[in-house]
Amino acid sequence: MYGEDGWCRGCGTSRVEQSGALVIQGSKFPGAEVWMPNWRYDVVCVSARLAADITGRFAVELGEVHKPRKGPTGVKQILPAQTVEPWHPPEDMVQAVRARHGQFEGDRTGSSCRQCGRWKWLPVSENEAPIIGDALVSTSDVIASPEAFGDGLKSFRHLLFRRPLGEALVAAGPRNWDLIEVEIA
Repeated sequence: MYGEDGWCRGCGTSRVEQSGALVIQGSKFPGAEVWMPNWRYDVVCVSARLAADITGRFAVELGEVHKPRKGPTGVKQILPAQTVEPWHPPEDMVQAVRARHGQFEGDRTGSSCRQCGRWKWLPVSENEAPIIGDALVSTSDVIASPEAFGDGLKSFRHLLFRRPLGEALVAAGPRNWDLIEVEIA
């Protein structure tokens, strides 16, 4: 997915843009039309049928999803465009993280990795802090935040989908997906 040196071994955060296929291990491969691996909260996969539909209708890039020994599966990964400018004002993130984690974490809102120095906020959802509208510059219908979230080796980015793509994913997987409104400031 990110190559041999594409991950920080200290915090689990990617250092580079994705360059290879997503490799899914395990004996039971999801059969849903749209799904998210439970260990990668910024990865969205779609069936071959849905992939063909959304590439014709939306501005998205798709990547391969492989099994370790069998190679390509026909399932595709929706590759979000990485944005550059921070999405969330730091003071709003501090407030959101403390509201979510303050009971157990006190004043801690995140941490810097001792190896790479990257800051990761403790996890919050996209809708828990306002998003700066000017930071959402992309022609893609799905974008990823530059901020990292997580704790320990867990690391993910926030994702935003333009409403028509989000609605198509919800229609394909109503049991697994829902639209969540975010505040754009």
